[in-house]
Amino acid sequence: MKITNIAEEINLNQIMDISVDVHKDTLNFFFVTGGKEFTDECRNRTDVIERRIKKYIKIAKDNEMNNLRIICEPTGQYQNSLLRTARRHGCLTCYVNAESVKKFRVVETNDTGKTDTKDPRVISTLARLNKVIKHRMLGEDYLMLRKLGKIYDETDVEIVRLKGRLNKLMVELFCDYSFKKDFLYSNSGFALVEKYGCNPYRIIKSGFNRFCRTMKKAAPRIHEKTLKRLFEDAQSSVLNELPPGYIEVLQQRFYQLFQDYLKQDKRKEEIVEKMIEILNRLREKDPNIPPPTVGVISAKNLARLLGETGPLDDFSNWRKLMRYFGLNIRMRQSGQYQGQNKITKKGRPLGRKVLDNIVLPLVKQGCLYGDYYHVKKDKEKRPGNKAMTIIMRNFLKKFYGWYQSGKAFDQKRFFNSESRYSKAA
Repeated sequence: MKITNIAEEINLNQIMDISVDVHKDTLNFFFVTGGKEFTDECRNRTDVIERRIKKYIKIAKDNEMNNLRIICEPTGQYQNSLLRTARRHGCLTCYVNAESVKKFRVVETNDTGKTDTKDPRVISTLARLNKVIKHRMLGEDYLMLRKLGKIYDETDVEIVRLKGRLNKLMVELFCDYSFKKDFLYSNSGFALVEKYGCNPYRIIKSGFNRFCRTMKKAAPRIHEKTLKRLFEDAQSSVLNELPPGYIEVLQQRFYQLFQDYLKQDKRKEEIVEKMIEILNRLREKDPNIPPPTVGVISAKNLARLLGETGPLDDFSNWRKLMRYFGLNIRMRQSGQYQGQNKITKKGRPLGRKVLDNIVLPLVKQGCLYGDYYHVKKDKEKRPGNKAMTIIMRNFLKKFYGWYQSGKAFDQKRFFNSESRYSKAA
C-alpha cells in the first residue's frame, strides 16, 4: 500500500497578498483590497518593516481578511529582514521565480521596460496565478550546516588560489624544482619549507651531507633518492645567480603565502569538525538520516549535502529535490523538431558542486558507480560531463530513497527496483 502526503491547501480568499520588490536599501509594496490599489515604499530596515507589517495587518482586518501573504523574489540576503519580520508576526511568506517575473513583465506591461513600480504588480499577478515557490525556514542546525558548508567552500577556493600563487612563486625562486605540485604539501615538503624555505641557495650553502641530516631529522621517512634529486635541482637552479636582495624578497613572500595556506588548511579542518558535530546532533533527532558509509559517502560530504538539502522530509518526492538542486531536465521539442535535453541549473549551484565532489571518487573502476559510469561513457559514448550529471542525478534520487527507507545501505538494493530486488531475494 502506498501512502502519499497531501499538501495542506490555504484558503487564499481570506489572505491579502502583499507583493514586494526588494532592493538593498528600499522595498516597494503593492497590494489590492477593498476595490483599491495600494502602493508604498519604505527603507529596507527591520524596525521600519515592522511598522509597515503592523499597518498592513490592520488594513487586512478592516477589509475582513484573516492574514497577509508576503511575496517577493529571492535577492541574495536582502529579503531576509522582510521575510523574518513577516514570519514573526504570523504572516505567510513565499517567493516567485526571478526569471518568471522577468518574462511575465512583458506579458503584464506589453513592453520590455523595468521600473520599481512595475515589478510588484507583476509579482502580484504571478501570485494570483499561484506561481509561487515555498519559502523554507530552516532550523538552527540546518542553518548552521548550510552556512558552514558555504564557508568551507570559500576556504577551499582560497586554498586552491594560494597553492597556485605558491607554485608560481616557486618558478622564480626554485626554477628547476622537478617534483609534482603535491610534494610541497607532504611531510617532506613541509620539512623543506620549514628548514630551507624552498630556497635553493640555502640548500647548496648547507652542503649535501648536512642537507640530508637536517631533512631526515625533520622528515624521518624521506627517501635518499628524494634528497639527492632535491639537491641536484637546487644545484641547477642556483646557476641563474639571482641578486641576493631579490632572493630575500621572494623567500619572504613565499613564507607569507605558505603561512596563509596553513591557516586556511587548519580553518578547513575546524569547519569539518564542527559540521560533523552538527550532523551527529541531527542524526539523533532524525534516525532516518543515513549514516556515513565507507565507499558511499563520508561524514564530511554527508554534512555538506544535508546543509544544501535541508530537512529531507520537506520534499514529498525525489523529483522536487531534483528540481531544488537544478538537476531536473529541460526539454526542447516542437513538432518534428527535437532539441537537446539539458539540466536546468536553476537550483543550488553549491549543492551540485557538493554532489559532484561526492560522486567523483565513486566512478573509478571497482567503486560503487565504476561499471555504471563506464557503460554510460564508453558504450553509450556520452561525454564525461554528461555521464557525471547522470551519476549525480542517480545518486541524489537514491540518497532520497535511502533516507525514506531508514535502513542500512544495501549495494544490491541500490541498483535494483523494489520488485526486482524482492524477486531476487
